[in-house]
Amino acid sequence: MKKSYGIVLAVILCLSVMLTACGGNNGNATNAGNTNTSGDVGGSGNSGKKVKLSILSWNNEKEMAPLLEGFQAKYPNISFDFQHAPPVKDYISKLQTMLLSHSATDIFIIAAENRNEIIDGGYAIDLTNEPFMDVMLEGNKPMLSKNGKTYAFTQTGWVGGLWYNKDLFAKAGITTFPETWDEFIAACLTLKEAGIIPYYDNVGDVTMIHDGLFANTTLAKDADIDAKIFEGKATFEQSWTETFKLWKSGLVDNKILTADMIGLTADQIVNEFAVGNVAMITGGPWNINTFKEANPDLKYEMAPIPGPNPGGNYYAGAPGVGLAINSKTKYKEEALTFLSYLASPEGLKKFEEGSGAFITAKGYESTVSPEIEKAYKEGLLQGKFYLPMVSWPRHQEALRNQFMISSQDLIVGKGTPEGIAQALDKKLAEMDNK
Repeated sequence: MKKSYGIVLAVILCLSVMLTACGGNNGNATNAGNTNTSGDVGGSGNSGKKVKLSILSWNNEKEMAPLLEGFQAKYPNISFDFQHAPPVKDYISKLQTMLLSHSATDIFIIAAENRNEIIDGGYAIDLTNEPFMDVMLEGNKPMLSKNGKTYAFTQTGWVGGLWYNKDLFAKAGITTFPETWDEFIAACLTLKEAGIIPYYDNVGDVTMIHDGLFANTTLAKDADIDAKIFEGKATFEQSWTETFKLWKSGLVDNKILTADMIGLTADQIVNEFAVGNVAMITGGPWNINTFKEANPDLKYEMAPIPGPNPGGNYYAGAPGVGLAINSKTKYKEEALTFLSYLASPEGLKKFEEGSGAFITAKGYESTVSPEIEKAYKEGLLQGKFYLPMVSWPRHQEALRNQFMISSQDLIVGKGTPEGIAQALDKKLAEMDNK
């Protein structure tokens, strides 16, 4: 949502696994917001007291470097203990462990997958009335809010889909990206026959492929389907079984997705694509800088996830993950100063430079890189995206874990598509009855 959003997270990370614009330099920030253009946001960061702020992010240190360095240039008395865990599963797990052991960082990410646990557990302070929240899009607030209070700041939104290697497609004789699910599976098999690995996915997490298929097959017919499931008016079995059947018959039965992929990390998958060893992966704008650095000659583009119904293809996507402040931090004012800097035009530009994320803060303008321009315009701006963890109103993490476990069972030859959906219904009932 996360880098893979399982990542995408891992976003979101978020995603910010989550995000926009482009490649390293969608940059060209022009600015605005409610802080001055110098990025000097004031606050106790100016006090001179030496402080080390700890941060747990699913953006890695390289992606965060411009932002952290820009902040430290203004506030040299504040240094960082920076920690990274890739989205989504690894990040969620690490943060949960830290929170339960009272060792959580001063600043951490809230994602769709863990928002309820963080907010209900009282782990994050209320940021609703902080001045820097004025630049946050109103549409981004519900994912990070509860009972009218917002507990994290996000400056991004993201769209994700299928990155494909144009040279490998051409080598296999494929001239256009598939429009339908059947064409997509046929393209994968053509790539295999040409000796090219067609597709890697982060099957250690809920995949973007599922998002696009579900949106194409079910959400397009009933935009309220998630609400109906959680109100008891519909079931996962009724609404998700077709998606799981398509996924299994196309990718698993044809051995395009294989059991050995379960052991691949999100970073390994991205690197394999970047060096040209695999034709397609799922991902988001946060991958672009890695691609550019690993292989400046890579020719690639993002496409939507093909579904069975022509013309109804969707992307994955959501508001970006948000940065929250630990309710137990000893450095609340310094943490607020950091978020204020992030929300300033300078901070937004620095974050964009490092992460390649789509900045959606009020008054900020970005230029989207060509490789993701179609996804940005036809996906994010047209609302053709879906992420279940954002649309599911409760028990997101428990359901995501069940989703992941059941999907992996299917890859290794256990279970059925109907069984995955039934397991989600059972998990929802179990969580509701706790």
